[in-house]
Amino acid sequence: MSEPADRHEDLLRLGLLAVVRFLSLAALPIDAILGYGDYLHFFNLAEFSSLGAGLPWLGHWVEFPPLFPYLSLGIHRAAGGSQHTYAYLLALTMLAFDLGNLWLVGSISKKLWDPRKAGLIAWVYMGYLTIPAFGWWTFEPMAVTFLLLAVYAVYQSKPYLSGLAAGLGALTKFVPVLPLVLVWRYRPRREAFIASGLTAALLIVSLAPFFAAEPEMASASLRSQASKGSWETVWALIDGNERTGVFGALEERQDPKMAYVPRGNPAVVPTWIPAMMAFGLGGWAVVRAQSELPRARIALLGLLLCLVFLASPGWSPQWLAYLIPVVLLSLAMRRAALFSFSLALVTLLEWPILLSRGRFDLLALPVLIRTLLIILLAFELWKVARKSA
Repeated sequence: MSEPADRHEDLLRLGLLAVVRFLSLAALPIDAILGYGDYLHFFNLAEFSSLGAGLPWLGHWVEFPPLFPYLSLGIHRAAGGSQHTYAYLLALTMLAFDLGNLWLVGSISKKLWDPRKAGLIAWVYMGYLTIPAFGWWTFEPMAVTFLLLAVYAVYQSKPYLSGLAAGLGALTKFVPVLPLVLVWRYRPRREAFIASGLTAALLIVSLAPFFAAEPEMASASLRSQASKGSWETVWALIDGNERTGVFGALEERQDPKMAYVPRGNPAVVPTWIPAMMAFGLGGWAVVRAQSELPRARIALLGLLLCLVFLASPGWSPQWLAYLIPVVLLSLAMRRAALFSFSLALVTLLEWPILLSRGRFDLLALPVLIRTLLIILLAFELWKVARKSA
């Protein structure tokens, strides 16, 4: 495929995704955006701040790193406090990030596969993004952008971009910092130090003012996720926790001590045990991943993601957004499509089909199937990461 035709196809995909999203936004009732996702929760947090609770990480704690809460607060103010306007503006903002994700997947795929396969990967990913459940409902597209941008920078040998993307990603969610492992594994040490140093500097410069002004609230925000117990995982089944990962009333957020209150039953298996197992297996895989195939790098990242999700005491359905592009870029199309479709189907079964209807008694079904799929996916990704040719 010639370069102009290739560029034309890229623009066509971006245009089609934008058109589908705009048409969906115009045709679907507002409840389709607010009803099943987290937009209402995000609006309530921004409203809580605007009504006198102070700024995130300062006047009250939030369960996210600070980048999105402040973006959300800006959107809330731009919307004039209107819930509907806020939802539409946030949906359009996430569309912008997903357009970036689609472009990044297309660009990375061209470095890993022949032109025909690269184009097919981008078209399949575009189809995935047209589903409202995976394109809206959360701010995960924002974190996925930084994850993919860091991966793109690894393949482009741009350590400054890798460090910047990983740093911004860590200020959104903590998962996008994982591509730094690829820099250390596959790039010269000088580039690894540059990327890691820039990430660390960005985190220090961004978080230090919060800890200097309100250390208790900043610490509560940073540690709140680790304090809420297990949910929607095999660990949650063992603990007897039939719940999602939600916190309590908004008013609790003005008391930093409430961030450390355990939610649900205590862990039967101490969380440090699966964490250390995942760390050990991940370190072993990084050392043993000898393949020089270009796609082995992102396959190794996918393996690390699988280990993180398997060890995590909790699971949120939107986390599938990190796995899908990695799976499509790493595996042969038949296997990639099989894993992507299966994981998406199980995720939709979990939420919204079962949990939105209060069927926590059936939660074990999607949890066990999803866990098995992620284990099998980890083995498939490992095969790619260790191939000798």
